[in-house]
Amino acid sequence: MALTLVLGPANSAKAAEVLGGYRAAARRGALLVVPTGLDREHYRLEVLADGAVLGGEVLTFPGLAREIARRTGYVGRTLAPLQRQRILRRMIRPSDLEAIGASAASPGFVLAVGALVAELERALVTPERFTQAMRAWAGVEADRRGYADEVSSLYRKYAGELDRLGRVDAELFAWRALDALRAEPGRWGSTPVYLYGFDDLTPLERDAIETLSRIVGADVTVSLTYQASRAPFAGRAEAVEELRPLADRVLDLPASAEHYAPASRSALYHLERGLFERSGARVDPGDAVRLLESGGERAEAELVAAHVLEQLRAGVPLDEIAVVLRSVAASGALFERVFAAYGIPVACTRATPFEHTPLGRGLLALARCALIDVGADELLHYLRAPGMLERRELADALEATVRRDGLRTAEQAREAAAALGLRLEEIDGLRAARDPAAELARHARRLFAAPRRGTATTLDAVEELDARALATVLGALEELSALGEPLSAEELIDTLAAVEVRARAAAAGSSVLLAEPPAIRARRFRAVLICGLQDGEFPRPPVPEPFLSDERRWQLAAASGLRLRPREDAVATERYLFYACASRATETLILSYRSSDEEGNPAVRSPFVADVAELMVEGWEQRRARRLLADVVWPAAGAPTARELARAHAATGPRIPDVTLGSLGPIAFTRVRHRHVVSAGALESYAACPAKWLVERELRPDRLEPEPDGIARGNYMHSVLEVMLSRLGGAITPATVGRAQEILDEVIAEQPARLAVGRGAAERAAVVREIEADLRRYLEHEAMSGWGWPPRHVELRFGFDDERPSLPPLELAGGLRVRGAIDRVDVEPGGSRAIIRDYQPRLGGGSLATRRHAPGCPVHACGQGPARARAGSRALPAARRRGSPAARPGRERRADRRVRGRERPA
Repeated sequence: MALTLVLGPANSAKAAEVLGGYRAAARRGALLVVPTGLDREHYRLEVLADGAVLGGEVLTFPGLAREIARRTGYVGRTLAPLQRQRILRRMIRPSDLEAIGASAASPGFVLAVGALVAELERALVTPERFTQAMRAWAGVEADRRGYADEVSSLYRKYAGELDRLGRVDAELFAWRALDALRAEPGRWGSTPVYLYGFDDLTPLERDAIETLSRIVGADVTVSLTYQASRAPFAGRAEAVEELRPLADRVLDLPASAEHYAPASRSALYHLERGLFERSGARVDPGDAVRLLESGGERAEAELVAAHVLEQLRAGVPLDEIAVVLRSVAASGALFERVFAAYGIPVACTRATPFEHTPLGRGLLALARCALIDVGADELLHYLRAPGMLERRELADALEATVRRDGLRTAEQAREAAAALGLRLEEIDGLRAARDPAAELARHARRLFAAPRRGTATTLDAVEELDARALATVLGALEELSALGEPLSAEELIDTLAAVEVRARAAAAGSSVLLAEPPAIRARRFRAVLICGLQDGEFPRPPVPEPFLSDERRWQLAAASGLRLRPREDAVATERYLFYACASRATETLILSYRSSDEEGNPAVRSPFVADVAELMVEGWEQRRARRLLADVVWPAAGAPTARELARAHAATGPRIPDVTLGSLGPIAFTRVRHRHVVSAGALESYAACPAKWLVERELRPDRLEPEPDGIARGNYMHSVLEVMLSRLGGAITPATVGRAQEILDEVIAEQPARLAVGRGAAERAAVVREIEADLRRYLEHEAMSGWGWPPRHVELRFGFDDERPSLPPLELAGGLRVRGAIDRVDVEPGGSRAIIRDYQPRLGGGSLATRRHAPGCPVHACGQGPARARAGSRALPAARRRGSPAARPGRERRADRRVRGRERPA
């Protein structure tokens, strides 16, 4: 019974030593412990493929802790991560903390406390020991003492909460299971244990190894990637040197090149031996080690996808290709989208927030509509949940109403939904439920079943994600209920929104692996592509520990003897992770970096690229494949897919000749709404863009947005002036302007104003007051103009044969007739002269201007300056020019030019 320590660099046959021993002992129930769940699935299948069907089991370290607890009879009610987060959030009250009170109010404080507690438990530090050490560090310094007391109290309070609830977290569960094993070592029996693929070990994991080997007396074999005096392993010496005195046998295995493909052996072996060593020797890697340069993240993902396709076409199986990202959470979604577009199946370990799943969006929108005050968009999210509506067009109709009428709240949107026949009584039911969490669980099941009711369908990828989301949210609701802690509506919704949904592991051989460095360190691949080699990304910069910086950890060790591992020396960790990734390839290693971001700003590549270049022949970097920001399409010769090839041909092929617009044919002309009488605006729209004219003037789709502010404002001002003038019954003069302003106030109070739709009441009221002030200034200006001619016509229309009163249309050459409206015509008393006024409201200064037109001239609404045609002329009046006030209602003017009027009797 002994501890065997197997050491060696990458590819030194450690696997043969450890896995060979495990296979031999599998029939005796041996256990193989690996770092991650992905490793567990991989080695479980590998062992089965080798014929070891009976006996042993492949576990992760938490699985080993559960096995120890089972054998010793230890039963601990384990907290789920969500439950631990809720306990921490409940016990932390920023008002009770002075030294760290400001930090305690920040959003990430709870997660930081959880990380500190987990680290202390993995380091086998009790709350009492930590408190003692912090007080020794503080000494008699008042500032330090307050900080030390508050930080250590967080750990004590957490431990007290666990005791009160009768619960343990994952780290404490493993700790107490090992205590139980030390108390009764005979309960383990003689089961051998093999640990493979680990780079480092926590104190808790080292304690498990020591307990099993020294106290229980079981055969324990531990494999660690390590070689003394090698730069990549500088940060791994502590774990090795702490285990070395405990080992009965230490195997230091030499480096080996046997695992590399023959054509790549010299280059990849040289890279593994010389990385970070500054050996000075160089080799020509051929195609074994390649370099990619991209302009922006999208281009990088496309270039990497093209090289993955190249590997697949060369016969490399899908599961023998690994694409490595330093952070899957940051870049994984982009790579998944690009790989899907290129037809590459990918397995990614990325977790999806519950709110980002279709089920999650719908369920949380329902909860928000029922339990808190939210905007109208939340009701739309709920109605668009898969299977929620049999007639999906109802959601479109409701959205059109919401946008067009500027509905702001979910309650307003619900009233509009009722008009469409959608009663949505489940919102009231959830609002009235005594147990909202249980009611949400019922609705989660209902929403998931809705699109599949009465069918036995096979789930696609999105539907399978929803199935996992359902299981996840039901589990989360059960965990929250088990705590017996009432949550407010906001807390319940925020907690569920942040719950992470894990994707199903892909079947063996079915997908390319997209993962972070720790996920591939225990496996080999024929092709490894390391992406995102940017300074600040890989290597990742150090992240200071929020409570105990490295300086404080050194001071803590000096003052109390409590040693906690430094956290901010990230260089050694990042070097090792890059070494681990680079050494996983047996045929092809591809390194990818970006020379610019998506905006063209220069990007600094990782120093790791230079470290590799120092081992390669001169000129290796110049061989790199490039896809820069300007490369919108692939070259035809290098297009990786049929779609990209078609795009390349489209970009470089002959141009489509410009189409000369012709006249509408007889059949099409019969479908035009206004064939003989048209407005000047329609003529201008057709001249500017016939397609726009077709859509806006003929097809006339329902609007999805409120009426533009300029048009709404102009319509309102026209309406108010029309009513005011009709009630006044005469000209606006210094004698009547007071009465005109009184009538103006009455009309504004009476007339509903559809202005600033969708904005707050205060903003809408401010717009009305601004218009009122503008109109009052205009009336004062007109009263001072001195003409005093009474209005004869207001909104005088011409060319509207189906309306009375209306003047005849304006006849144009070719038989076309134009219709329109004149804002106002003031006629000289007893004379033949008139003033034709066009109102021009402007948004920028809130002003109102008028223009004068010669008498007898045909004028369309909001026309230009004085028309120069003779009375009775059939010439086309001046069309509205682009950029004119008519073409751009509400054009900004200088604020000091509030009111302008140009009217002169003809």
